[in-house]
Amino acid sequence: MQIKFNGQYTKELFFNAVRLANQPGRTSRLMYIFVALVFGVITITTINEIIATGDFAGKVIEIALILLMGLILYQAYVPPYLGARKMWNTTSVQRPLRGRITKQGITYHFEKGDKSYTWTDFNRKQQAKGLVTLVTLTGMLLIFPRYFFKTDADWERFSNLIKTQVILTKRK
Repeated sequence: MQIKFNGQYTKELFFNAVRLANQPGRTSRLMYIFVALVFGVITITTINEIIATGDFAGKVIEIALILLMGLILYQAYVPPYLGARKMWNTTSVQRPLRGRITKQGITYHFEKGDKSYTWTDFNRKQQAKGLVTLVTLTGMLLIFPRYFFKTDADWERFSNLIKTQVILTKRK
């Protein structure tokens, strides 16, 4: 079995794929939602109390807590965006890609030679409608949008292959 693919990333697709690939695990997402809710409530309450009383110094602990929660939320969501922006500016990300997928792994065909990944090279995958991201053990991100494949049958075969071949490491 061999599935051929080819295509080129758009900026929007690339940023969505990086966000998808770096999406935190379920437990972490729930924690971030909780932190964001507490962050919002404490921020609004603290601002209203400072405006009402004018006592800025009395709210130092709340302000420190707001800053700490803001830092946690920043670390969760901003670095992937900044990384995507930096990666997008390299010509290697914007070039056309082509290759083949087999039961052994994925091979890219480049002008200067082929680059192959076996299925055991991957430890993370994320899927969304029409998009698959794979991350290798060394941190290389491979992005496969639906439009890289000629037919729906090829896309389905690829999707089924990664379901059975990519063994995930546990993420919290």
